[in-house]
Amino acid sequence: MLRKLQLLLIAMSLPLLASAGEAKLPAYASTIRSLAVEGNGRLWVATFGKGLWQIDAAGPRRFEKDGQPFPMVNNLMLNGEKLYIATAGGGCLRLNTESLDFEPLQQATGFEKLHALMQTSDGRVFIGSVGSGTAFLDADAWRPMKVDESSQLAWVNSIAEWQNQLWLGTATGLYRNVASGTWRPQAAELRRAVNCLLLHEGILYAGSTDRGVFAIEGDGYPRQISGTIGPVHFLQVYDGAVLAGGDLGFWSIKNVDATEISVPFDDAKCAAVDTKKILYVGTVGGKIYKSDDAKNFIHTMSFTENGLEEQKQ
Repeated sequence: MLRKLQLLLIAMSLPLLASAGEAKLPAYASTIRSLAVEGNGRLWVATFGKGLWQIDAAGPRRFEKDGQPFPMVNNLMLNGEKLYIATAGGGCLRLNTESLDFEPLQQATGFEKLHALMQTSDGRVFIGSVGSGTAFLDADAWRPMKVDESSQLAWVNSIAEWQNQLWLGTATGLYRNVASGTWRPQAAELRRAVNCLLLHEGILYAGSTDRGVFAIEGDGYPRQISGTIGPVHFLQVYDGAVLAGGDLGFWSIKNVDATEISVPFDDAKCAAVDTKKILYVGTVGGKIYKSDDAKNFIHTMSFTENGLEEQKQ
């Protein structure tokens, strides 16, 4: 509890600089930034320094081909047999998971360092950068939504689609823009840095960098979900609820009501769910946990000096 209070006080004193600090401060190379699970059960693991890893029946091993991807990987997204890989220095790549070949994509200047990665209901793919705003995939080339984006919209951590609008979670707050309209994002009443966005059952959830989770219902204003505190790094739908994980807790949210879950880790960074409803959680410390009920977790993998290894039970 004391550690939570200390971290909360630090987070509250730097409400809008938490995301910006991430690029300047050294990060653990083994930090697991993103997870993605294929239908066949293969798990892809993105790290912030040790590259991209795959785990299947053959065990964990690093994936690298022709020097790609860049070793600092921030986000993963599966779309059928395509795995999109958003890096912090090498742009966004697309891997064919059947052939395990990278497909040629033309990168955009200023979009080498990325955070956000999403696909809309009509199939368009968007990325959000660290310093240059938002871009979309046009055929096989990334195109900026706007050249010389304003500073308020330059750092995009997350993108979601809701109410026929694109919602941007940025280092300066929440913004929205008509999905197919002229690119003029407007402020959406949440003027604090947003790490992640998730739409579930008609409610838009926003994980902030310092004050827990906020929810927006209909045309209402964002309101903080009671009980959630501190930086929230991911939001994940699991068994009808929204799971939120961060520095100061792990919560299950139903009907905009949060219940804290006691877990064997305090540094959750990302999560993914497979077709068998197995939940995987990656941590800042380079560990992977799994659970079949989001309550009881087993430590399955850890990064060591030899790479990603199975955890002996």
